[in-house]
Amino acid sequence: MAAPTGFTTPAEQRAFLIYYARVMLREYRARRGWRGTAWMLNGAIRATREASAIDLTSAQGVLL
Repeated sequence: MAAPTGFTTPAEQRAFLIYYARVMLREYRARRGWRGTAWMLNGAIRATREASAIDLTSAQGVLL
C-alpha cells in the first residue's frame, strides 16, 4: 500500500500509514463474520509494515 503523494516529511507519511492501518483494522473487526474481508486485514498488516520501515531519524544527524 503506497501512501498518497504530497507528504512533505517521512513523519507525515508514517502517521498516515498508521491511521490507515487502524481504519482498516476497525472495519475488518466490524465485518468479521462477512465473506471477503481478508483484504482489509491484509491492508492493515501491510500498512503497519510500511510504517515501521520508515526511518524517522534526521538525515544530517546531530551536530554538536
